[in-house]
Amino acid sequence: MIRLYQLKNALFFLLITFLTISCNSDDDGEDRPDVSISDLAGSTSDLSTLAAALERADLVDDLDGVGRFTVLAPTNAAFAVFLDINDFADINAVPVDVLRQLLLNHVVAGEFRSAQLTGQVGYLQTSAAGPVDGITLSLLVNGNNGIVFNDMAQVTQNGGDIIASNGTIHIVDAVVELPTLPTLISGNPIFSDLVTGLTTATPSADYVTILSESGLYTLFGPSDNAFDALFSSNPNWSTVEDIDEETLLAVLNHHVIGGANILLSDMENGQESPATLEGDVLRFSTGGSNSIRVADGSSSNNALITVGNIQASNGVLHLIDRVLIPNTDN
Repeated sequence: MIRLYQLKNALFFLLITFLTISCNSDDDGEDRPDVSISDLAGSTSDLSTLAAALERADLVDDLDGVGRFTVLAPTNAAFAVFLDINDFADINAVPVDVLRQLLLNHVVAGEFRSAQLTGQVGYLQTSAAGPVDGITLSLLVNGNNGIVFNDMAQVTQNGGDIIASNGTIHIVDAVVELPTLPTLISGNPIFSDLVTGLTTATPSADYVTILSESGLYTLFGPSDNAFDALFSSNPNWSTVEDIDEETLLAVLNHHVIGGANILLSDMENGQESPATLEGDVLRFSTGGSNSIRVADGSSSNNALITVGNIQASNGVLHLIDRVLIPNTDN
């Protein structure tokens, strides 16, 4: 059965302001057609590949079950591109376990209409299993120019808000593959400085490839506001490109822990992290209102985790409000 994660209070951020969006309740009194999500997919000609995939992955009964769902529905053309890129002859050539997780990555527990997503940028949790127990993969939603998921699939014209008896379908123009850490960063405008740091400002490194590899990473991602605070404290820096590459590489490596998917629930007060890619350690501190700060293990430089547990297939991202500077005394 699909693991139903309650999303009654899903956190989104609009620019830098956090908004709370509530799912439609099961007793909202809305008149709905007497046809389920899987039945709608089966009766829509341009979703025939999706319907066949749901049958093959044994997900039809799950999507006809109790509760409300939001389902991203790739068109037949979208599946054709996915199959071609991944060298599958047809949908029956995709291993069932791979297909099942791929499809669950298109399913969100709870119902989200276009009006709730338009103009918002943030994350939802899909029903696809994460790399560690107890968490599912995140889905980046960018509603600033159309509605785009994980920077790869857009709701098609007239493809949003197809209402079923047990949820809503959004038809999309691409298959939403399981996200890596760069996937969950690149399409989010709040991380534009971080993206620059991980790409054009560090040509000697290949962070996109590194952070897309299999294995596990914990990434503390400073927001653009965090970089602005850094620039204001140093008269020689006004953009990421102003930071010399050696220094920038050290700073970025200071924010990445390899070999671990550290969730908020794993962080205990005073606990030290495994070594970062820079070779040093970070220390966690917990406070009131479930706040968690992360700091250099031997300095007062610290940052608040403002949104945590943004889960990729190969690691977890935590949004922080300060850029952490490595301890140069080490």
